[in-house]
Amino acid sequence: MHIEATEVLWFEQHVLSLPELADLSGLPLATLEELLDCGAITPLEQETRQIRFGAAALRIARSARRLQNDFELDLQGLAVALRLLERVTELEAQLQALRARLPQQGQSAPRKF
Repeated sequence: MHIEATEVLWFEQHVLSLPELADLSGLPLATLEELLDCGAITPLEQETRQIRFGAAALRIARSARRLQNDFELDLQGLAVALRLLERVTELEAQLQALRARLPQQGQSAPRKF
């Protein structure tokens, strides 16, 4: 699947309803509602009538669909796997920030710890 830059910009600038998120992610509404209830997917805003989601929720929902298809995870396993993936992403960002603060060591290869 090839995603154009215009599609990425569209997703970052628009919000999605729960049915739209289900349609774009390929997950059933019931699965998305369960993931929402357990906190694996979080909405941008919650109005009185409709919950709205952004690009991050779409990315997580698509990851959930792939994990469910590839590993046949139940909802609890899926929620745990999504939380672990989110934590890995956070730790990688922290590591990158710390590496950026290190003084440049010329053209030598990075040190391994």
